[in-house]
Amino acid sequence: MQCLKRLGAGLLALGWLAACSHGVPDIAPDAQIEAAATPAVEPGNVLMIGLDGLHPDMVARWNAPNLQALAARGVKAEAMHPVMPSVTFVNFYSIATGLYPEHHGMVANYPYDAEADEIFDRASGPTESRWWQGEPIWITAEKQGLPTSIMFWLGSETTHDGLRPTRWTPYEHDKPYQDRVDEVLAWYDAPEGERPRFAAVYFDRVDTAGHYFGPEAAETEAAVEEVDGYVGQLVAGLEARGLLETTSIIVVADHGMAAIDTSKTIDVGQFIDHTALKVPQFAGAFGGSAHPFLQIYGEGPALEAAYEDLKEFHPNIHVWRRGEMPAHFRFDHPTRGPDLFVLADPPYTVRSANVGGWRPPIPGFHGYDNLHPLMEATFIGAGPIFPEGQVAAPFENVNVYLMIACALGITPAETDGDPAVVARVTGGRCGAGAP
Repeated sequence: MQCLKRLGAGLLALGWLAACSHGVPDIAPDAQIEAAATPAVEPGNVLMIGLDGLHPDMVARWNAPNLQALAARGVKAEAMHPVMPSVTFVNFYSIATGLYPEHHGMVANYPYDAEADEIFDRASGPTESRWWQGEPIWITAEKQGLPTSIMFWLGSETTHDGLRPTRWTPYEHDKPYQDRVDEVLAWYDAPEGERPRFAAVYFDRVDTAGHYFGPEAAETEAAVEEVDGYVGQLVAGLEARGLLETTSIIVVADHGMAAIDTSKTIDVGQFIDHTALKVPQFAGAFGGSAHPFLQIYGEGPALEAAYEDLKEFHPNIHVWRRGEMPAHFRFDHPTRGPDLFVLADPPYTVRSANVGGWRPPIPGFHGYDNLHPLMEATFIGAGPIFPEGQVAAPFENVNVYLMIACALGITPAETDGDPAVVARVTGGRCGAGAP
């Protein structure tokens, strides 16, 4: 991780030290936003909206006038790269902390910790701070005296360094979307000192439709149109309260979605000794079902046999040992990184017939290589820290934390973000060399 420091106490905007290098170039030189000299940005508010499963092409192709209008008055990314694996818990927490999974510990939706010999429990895990490492942006803000309000963001249901958001909401999957919007806008009706300086809200609708109907289905298109309407209500609500001009609105997705060919589900159970090795993806009521990837834990002959058999088994299935994975994966956490990682190419999936709980593959899946075009996520930013009508070349989602810190005028915690990338996306208002 790179250590981010203020360049001087008298700066009105954050200036950061030179960026660390990344395994993937974040912004191509021929597609960078001009980082011309800009005036310092006065600290303002941030509203971050999480739209699960929203691929950037969905915004461009379908009826999403509110998202398109936000992009027109701000910055949209050609794509935002998720971290690996390209699943929800991992990525929304990387957005919140600015950290790769190797540093924040959420290496899967339900990670396994080898030291504790325990799998994250979906009922109790969201409230157990030991699973959620790193410092989310709302905790950084609270430490520096800014009130925050969070609805349903991953990692917000637990304490960090003994702190919580000023307002937070236990996850309710069935909470009506209109109620979510109304509650968020009600936060801004509080007296000025009690309004959130940073707020975040999450919507699952597009991801749910993509899984059950496929990423190209009419139902998924309808889901995009629906959440676009809620985004429009949030923007209009801020405008009606006189807060739009001082609020940076950031819309992020965690990943895209791939259409699955149900005839290309491959059984790999014959190569895995389930008595000697642990595979978290094979746990639970439907563990024997299809998955885009497997994380395998263990040692000795059983692990080596699985590696040797799987690496030659099928051209669309890839396997790596710990320490030998592609540099851009970045999930080799000390106690949660897998000893073997098995990854299918879309539209393939893998399963084990030796594990119970089978159900047919669903039409849409994510979790594939985070640099695959189908896994790309949406980023749109509009407001004081963003130039108008710009398009940013692809960048990693770990950079969003630094943009939020800049917009709030607070000192960021240590992150994996790149100040040079932040400067390019914000047109020089934030990041390396900012005024």
